[in-house]
Amino acid sequence: MLVGSAVPSSDPLGDLARLGMDVVQVHLSAPRNWRAPKPRDDAEQLAASGAVVAAHASYLVNPASATAQVRERSWEALRATAAAAATVGAQGVVVHAGQAGADGTIDQALARWVAGITDVVLPVPLLVENTAAGNAAPGRHLDDLVRLVAELRAATRTEVGVCLDTCHAFAGDPAAADDPGGWTTALRDGVGGIDLLHVNDSAVPAGGGRDNHAALGDGRMGLGALAAMVGAARSPAAVLETPGDDERRRADLDLLRSWARD
Repeated sequence: MLVGSAVPSSDPLGDLARLGMDVVQVHLSAPRNWRAPKPRDDAEQLAASGAVVAAHASYLVNPASATAQVRERSWEALRATAAAAATVGAQGVVVHAGQAGADGTIDQALARWVAGITDVVLPVPLLVENTAAGNAAPGRHLDDLVRLVAELRAATRTEVGVCLDTCHAFAGDPAAADDPGGWTTALRDGVGGIDLLHVNDSAVPAGGGRDNHAALGDGRMGLGALAAMVGAARSPAAVLETPGDDERRRADLDLLRSWARD
Protein backbone atom coordinates (compact mmCIF):
# COMPACT_ATOMS: atom_id res chain seq x y z
CA MET A 1 0.00 0.00 0.00
CA LEU A 2 1.33 3.44 -0.97
CA VAL A 3 1.15 5.97 1.84
CA GLY A 4 0.86 9.75 1.75
CA SER A 5 -1.22 12.76 2.65
CA ALA A 6 -3.47 15.47 1.36
CA VAL A 7 -1.25 18.50 0.80
CA PRO A 8 -1.71 22.16 -0.15
CA SER A 9 -1.76 22.86 -3.87
CA SER A 10 1.24 25.20 -3.78
CA ASP A 11 4.10 22.66 -3.85
CA PRO A 12 2.95 19.01 -3.82
CA LEU A 13 6.30 17.61 -4.93
CA GLY A 14 8.13 19.59 -2.27
CA ASP A 15 5.76 18.25 0.39
CA LEU A 16 6.18 14.73 -0.98
CA ALA A 17 9.95 14.92 -0.61
CA ARG A 18 9.98 16.77 2.71
CA LEU A 19 7.69 14.27 4.43
CA GLY A 20 9.08 11.18 2.69
CA MET A 21 5.75 10.09 1.22
CA ASP A 22 4.87 7.82 -1.68
CA VAL A 23 1.84 9.76 -2.93
CA VAL A 24 -0.12 12.96 -2.43
CA GLN A 25 -3.72 14.11 -2.81
CA VAL A 26 -4.33 17.67 -3.97
CA HIS A 27 -7.09 20.18 -4.58
CA LEU A 28 -6.60 21.71 -8.01
CA SER A 29 -8.87 24.65 -7.18
CA ALA A 30 -10.11 26.24 -3.97
CA PRO A 31 -12.13 23.56 -2.16
CA ARG A 32 -14.98 25.80 -1.01
CA ASN A 33 -15.94 27.66 -4.18
CA TRP A 34 -16.96 26.89 -7.75
CA ARG A 35 -13.93 28.35 -9.54
CA ALA A 36 -12.42 26.04 -12.14
CA PRO A 37 -8.81 24.87 -11.82
CA LYS A 38 -6.14 26.97 -13.48
CA PRO A 39 -3.31 25.46 -15.57
CA ARG A 40 -0.36 24.53 -13.37
CA ASP A 41 3.25 25.36 -14.18
CA ASP A 42 4.31 22.08 -12.59
CA ALA A 43 1.75 19.88 -14.37
CA GLU A 44 4.35 18.01 -16.44
CA GLN A 45 6.55 17.37 -13.40
CA LEU A 46 3.59 16.11 -11.38
CA ALA A 47 2.48 13.82 -14.18
CA ALA A 48 6.01 12.46 -14.67
CA SER A 49 6.38 11.79 -10.94
CA GLY A 50 3.38 9.46 -10.81
CA ALA A 51 2.82 10.71 -7.27
CA VAL A 52 -0.66 12.27 -7.49
CA VAL A 53 -2.94 9.52 -6.28
CA ALA A 54 -6.03 11.74 -6.53
CA ALA A 55 -7.40 15.22 -6.99
CA HIS A 56 -10.24 16.14 -4.65
CA ALA A 57 -13.27 17.90 -6.10
CA SER A 58 -14.74 21.01 -4.48
CA TYR A 59 -16.71 20.35 -1.32
CA LEU A 60 -19.64 22.21 -2.92
CA VAL A 61 -20.13 19.48 -5.52
CA ASN A 62 -23.39 17.59 -4.90
CA PRO A 63 -24.87 15.69 -7.85
CA ALA A 64 -27.69 14.48 -5.56
CA SER A 65 -28.88 18.00 -4.71
CA ALA A 66 -32.56 18.90 -4.88
CA THR A 67 -31.53 22.15 -6.61
CA ALA A 68 -31.07 21.89 -10.37
CA GLN A 69 -28.52 24.70 -10.47
CA VAL A 70 -26.34 22.97 -7.89
CA ARG A 71 -26.47 19.74 -9.89
CA GLU A 72 -25.52 21.56 -13.09
CA ARG A 73 -22.64 23.38 -11.43
CA SER A 74 -21.54 20.13 -9.82
CA TRP A 75 -21.13 18.38 -13.15
CA GLU A 76 -19.40 21.41 -14.65
CA ALA A 77 -16.98 21.35 -11.72
CA LEU A 78 -16.38 17.63 -12.04
CA ARG A 79 -15.64 17.91 -15.76
CA ALA A 80 -13.19 20.76 -15.15
CA THR A 81 -11.53 19.02 -12.22
CA ALA A 82 -11.18 15.75 -14.09
CA ALA A 83 -9.61 17.51 -17.09
CA ALA A 84 -7.12 19.25 -14.79
CA ALA A 85 -6.49 15.99 -12.92
CA ALA A 86 -5.50 14.29 -16.16
CA THR A 87 -2.83 16.93 -16.83
CA VAL A 88 -1.09 16.22 -13.49
CA GLY A 89 -1.31 12.44 -13.79
CA ALA A 90 -3.91 11.99 -11.04
CA GLN A 91 -5.27 8.48 -10.78
CA GLY A 92 -8.79 9.71 -10.03
CA VAL A 93 -11.03 12.50 -8.78
CA VAL A 94 -12.52 12.10 -5.31
CA VAL A 95 -16.07 13.39 -4.88
CA HIS A 96 -18.35 13.20 -1.87
CA ALA A 97 -21.51 11.17 -2.47
CA GLY A 98 -23.65 14.17 -1.51
CA GLN A 99 -27.23 14.20 -0.30
CA ALA A 100 -30.77 14.93 -1.45
CA GLY A 101 -31.55 17.53 1.22
CA ALA A 102 -33.54 17.66 4.44
CA ASP A 103 -36.79 16.60 2.75
CA GLY A 104 -35.21 14.25 0.22
CA THR A 105 -34.84 10.48 -0.01
CA ILE A 106 -32.08 8.06 -0.92
CA ASP A 107 -34.01 7.06 -4.06
CA GLN A 108 -34.13 10.70 -5.18
CA ALA A 109 -30.41 11.09 -4.54
CA LEU A 110 -29.60 8.01 -6.59
CA ALA A 111 -31.87 9.05 -9.45
CA ARG A 112 -30.24 12.50 -9.66
CA TRP A 113 -26.75 11.01 -9.65
CA VAL A 114 -27.67 8.61 -12.45
CA ALA A 115 -29.42 11.28 -14.55
CA GLY A 116 -26.39 13.52 -14.29
CA ILE A 117 -23.70 10.97 -15.08
CA THR A 118 -25.40 9.19 -17.97
CA ASP A 119 -23.84 11.30 -20.73
CA VAL A 120 -20.63 12.18 -18.86
CA VAL A 121 -17.29 10.71 -19.89
CA LEU A 122 -14.41 11.79 -17.69
CA PRO A 123 -10.73 11.26 -18.57
CA VAL A 124 -9.91 9.83 -15.12
CA PRO A 125 -11.87 7.61 -12.74
CA LEU A 126 -14.48 9.14 -10.43
CA LEU A 127 -13.84 7.96 -6.86
CA VAL A 128 -17.06 8.28 -4.84
CA GLU A 129 -16.35 8.95 -1.16
CA ASN A 130 -18.53 7.85 1.73
CA THR A 131 -19.96 10.61 3.90
CA ALA A 132 -20.71 11.18 7.58
CA ALA A 133 -23.92 13.22 7.63
CA GLY A 134 -27.41 13.50 6.18
CA ASN A 135 -30.51 11.32 6.30
CA ALA A 136 -30.78 11.30 2.50
CA ALA A 137 -27.07 10.79 1.88
CA PRO A 138 -26.37 7.78 -0.36
CA GLY A 139 -22.77 7.60 0.86
CA ARG A 140 -23.50 7.34 4.59
CA HIS A 141 -24.60 3.71 5.04
CA LEU A 142 -22.93 0.70 3.46
CA ASP A 143 -25.88 -0.68 1.51
CA ASP A 144 -26.73 2.71 0.01
CA LEU A 145 -23.13 3.34 -1.06
CA VAL A 146 -22.90 -0.08 -2.70
CA ARG A 147 -26.14 0.59 -4.54
CA LEU A 148 -24.98 4.05 -5.66
CA VAL A 149 -21.75 2.70 -7.12
CA ALA A 150 -23.56 -0.13 -8.92
CA GLU A 151 -26.12 2.22 -10.46
CA LEU A 152 -23.47 4.70 -11.56
CA ARG A 153 -21.38 2.00 -13.19
CA ALA A 154 -24.44 0.79 -15.10
CA ALA A 155 -25.24 4.32 -16.30
CA THR A 156 -21.88 5.65 -17.55
CA ARG A 157 -18.74 4.87 -19.52
CA THR A 158 -16.71 6.78 -16.94
CA GLU A 159 -14.81 4.49 -14.59
CA VAL A 160 -16.36 4.69 -11.12
CA GLY A 161 -14.43 3.63 -8.02
CA VAL A 162 -14.64 4.10 -4.26
CA CYS A 163 -12.77 6.20 -1.73
CA LEU A 164 -13.29 5.07 1.88
CA ASP A 165 -12.86 7.66 4.62
CA THR A 166 -12.42 6.04 8.04
CA CYS A 167 -13.71 9.05 9.98
CA HIS A 168 -16.81 9.33 7.80
CA ALA A 169 -17.56 5.62 8.21
CA PHE A 170 -17.24 5.72 12.02
CA ALA A 171 -19.22 8.94 12.43
CA GLY A 172 -21.79 8.14 9.76
CA ASP A 173 -22.71 4.48 10.08
CA PRO A 174 -22.96 2.87 13.55
CA ALA A 175 -22.35 -0.53 11.94
CA ALA A 176 -18.84 0.60 10.98
CA ALA A 177 -18.07 1.49 14.59
CA ASP A 178 -19.44 -1.83 15.86
CA ASP A 179 -17.28 -3.92 13.50
CA PRO A 180 -14.76 -1.74 11.61
CA GLY A 181 -12.98 -4.58 9.84
CA GLY A 182 -16.16 -6.46 8.95
CA TRP A 183 -17.87 -3.32 7.70
CA THR A 184 -14.88 -2.49 5.52
CA THR A 185 -14.68 -6.03 4.15
CA ALA A 186 -18.37 -5.92 3.28
CA LEU A 187 -17.90 -2.63 1.46
CA ARG A 188 -14.85 -3.91 -0.39
CA ASP A 189 -16.71 -7.04 -1.49
CA GLY A 190 -19.85 -5.08 -2.39
CA VAL A 191 -18.09 -2.66 -4.74
CA GLY A 192 -15.35 -4.98 -5.97
CA GLY A 193 -12.46 -3.19 -4.25
CA ILE A 194 -11.58 0.06 -2.49
CA ASP A 195 -9.45 2.29 -4.70
CA LEU A 196 -8.28 4.84 -2.13
CA LEU A 197 -8.32 5.23 1.65
CA HIS A 198 -8.65 8.47 3.57
CA VAL A 199 -7.24 7.59 6.99
CA ASN A 200 -8.53 9.94 9.68
CA ASP A 201 -9.59 9.62 13.30
CA SER A 202 -12.99 11.07 14.26
CA ALA A 203 -13.42 13.92 16.72
CA VAL A 204 -17.09 12.95 17.14
CA PRO A 205 -18.44 9.71 18.65
CA ALA A 206 -19.67 6.68 16.75
CA GLY A 207 -22.72 7.52 14.65
CA GLY A 208 -22.41 11.21 15.55
CA GLY A 209 -23.30 12.27 12.02
CA ARG A 210 -20.65 14.98 11.67
CA ASP A 211 -17.49 15.17 9.57
CA ASN A 212 -14.75 16.29 11.96
CA HIS A 213 -11.31 14.77 11.46
CA ALA A 214 -8.71 14.22 14.19
CA ALA A 215 -5.08 13.10 14.14
CA LEU A 216 -4.61 9.37 14.55
CA GLY A 217 -5.18 8.38 18.16
CA ASP A 218 -6.50 11.81 19.15
CA GLY A 219 -10.13 11.08 18.28
CA ARG A 220 -12.92 8.75 19.31
CA MET A 221 -12.19 5.77 17.05
CA GLY A 222 -9.27 4.09 18.79
CA LEU A 223 -6.16 2.86 17.04
CA GLY A 224 -7.49 -0.70 16.91
CA ALA A 225 -10.51 0.34 14.86
CA LEU A 226 -8.37 2.41 12.52
CA ALA A 227 -5.90 -0.42 12.02
CA ALA A 228 -8.76 -2.85 11.34
CA MET A 229 -10.25 -0.60 8.65
CA VAL A 230 -6.90 -0.03 6.96
CA GLY A 231 -6.07 -3.73 6.95
CA ALA A 232 -9.47 -4.87 5.70
CA ALA A 233 -9.59 -2.30 2.87
CA ARG A 234 -6.72 -3.85 0.88
CA SER A 235 -6.46 -0.57 -0.97
CA PRO A 236 -3.49 0.25 -3.20
CA ALA A 237 -3.06 3.68 -1.56
CA ALA A 238 -3.93 5.56 1.61
CA VAL A 239 -3.67 9.28 2.41
CA LEU A 240 -4.04 11.23 5.63
CA GLU A 241 -6.37 14.22 5.91
CA THR A 242 -5.50 14.87 9.54
CA PRO A 243 -4.68 18.15 11.29
CA GLY A 244 -1.27 18.96 12.72
CA ASP A 245 2.20 20.23 11.87
CA ASP A 246 4.95 18.37 10.02
CA GLU A 247 6.11 16.56 13.16
CA ARG A 248 2.63 15.23 13.85
CA ARG A 249 2.12 14.36 10.20
CA ARG A 250 5.32 12.30 10.18
CA ALA A 251 4.17 10.44 13.28
CA ASP A 252 0.81 9.67 11.66
CA LEU A 253 2.54 8.55 8.47
CA ASP A 254 4.76 6.17 10.44
CA LEU A 255 1.70 4.71 12.15
CA LEU A 256 -0.13 4.33 8.85
CA ARG A 257 2.91 2.61 7.30
CA SER A 258 2.97 0.11 10.15
CA TRP A 259 -0.67 -0.80 9.48
CA ALA A 260 -0.05 -1.00 5.74
CA ARG A 261 2.71 -3.58 6.33
CA ASP A 262 0.60 -5.83 8.55
